[in-house]
Amino acid sequence: MATHYHGRPIEPYRLGVLIDLPDHPGLSDAWPDAIQLACDEVHARGLLERPVELVVREVYAQPWASAHGLIRAYRELVEEHDVMGVIGPMTSDNCLAVLPEVERLGVPTGTICGSTKYVGDYAYAFANGGLADEPALIAAWLKANGHRRIAVLRERTQIGEEFAQFFRYDLQPNGLVVTAEPPVYPATSVAELVDALEVCRDSKPDALVYLGLGGINQWVRPALEQIGWDPPRIQTTAFVSATYSIERAQRLEGWVGVDQYDERNEVFATVLERFTARYGYTPANSGMSTAYDLGHAFALALGRMRFATPQALRDALDTLRRVPACTGGPGTIITLGPNDRRAYKGADFLILRRAANGTTTFESVAPVTPWEQPS
Repeated sequence: MATHYHGRPIEPYRLGVLIDLPDHPGLSDAWPDAIQLACDEVHARGLLERPVELVVREVYAQPWASAHGLIRAYRELVEEHDVMGVIGPMTSDNCLAVLPEVERLGVPTGTICGSTKYVGDYAYAFANGGLADEPALIAAWLKANGHRRIAVLRERTQIGEEFAQFFRYDLQPNGLVVTAEPPVYPATSVAELVDALEVCRDSKPDALVYLGLGGINQWVRPALEQIGWDPPRIQTTAFVSATYSIERAQRLEGWVGVDQYDERNEVFATVLERFTARYGYTPANSGMSTAYDLGHAFALALGRMRFATPQALRDALDTLRRVPACTGGPGTIITLGPNDRRAYKGADFLILRRAANGTTTFESVAPVTPWEQPS
């Protein structure tokens, strides 16, 4: 496509990328790479008339610090770099902190946060999980495996509380009861985790559930080994870190977890091949897939704009329908609309994986089955 108009160069479109989980190999490095790959591929297909330039910022925000630095970085991307849209931040607490700025500045902002509270005219959720959706999947797995008495490790954060709220809704329909629910903070220690796990173990549950972002995952294996407890156990998309490296998978030995990396998804498999060929490493995980989906959606929308403003980009994002997703099980699609900014659709946009021997394997889906119908 033309690079000049009347002798003057045509500027690329700029997108901001805001990473609030720095130094997470397999995630923070793969995110901008996958976004750029998707944008470049849409441009190469002739669906976008300009290339896309990414402006990347990495910020330690919550739970390490307050959200002030993150909010400043967001404003800088919009007000100093003239980005058309922003991809990020990643976590629910940080996305909720920046949401007032998203709406005030009127810039489409796509995230992977799972909170149902991330809602607005410019707020787009390509949820890497879902705080309202994952508990139902966990409850279905517990019921299918005959686990009725459940001990819960609940994180004392916005994420943990929202998970717990929706998990409680799924207890009675699945015949589950909670035997213990000690709260834990993500910045913990083995000793503190041992105390909480002893409360769980002593309640004599059939299984252990962890509801949180994953801060405890580096300590949970030694804590369980210290008290000699090896229960059936399942956790939220805190589990996705097990797909980042052998060491992180070893941390979660024996856990089942909610994930969106599904090797059966043909879109994912072929995107991963192209990613590896271009960048020389292979992030087989949902961090890469959600980043590609975000880049793909924003690039398609940039190509559909009729004038170049963030508001026009928002309107174009709202025209996307049935875009095959790189994320989730086979058949997952991306569909958006003026009153629907939660991108992923399909019964299997969340699946389950199991960690064993330094790797993860597909565990199951949670089929949508009807309740017992009256005769």
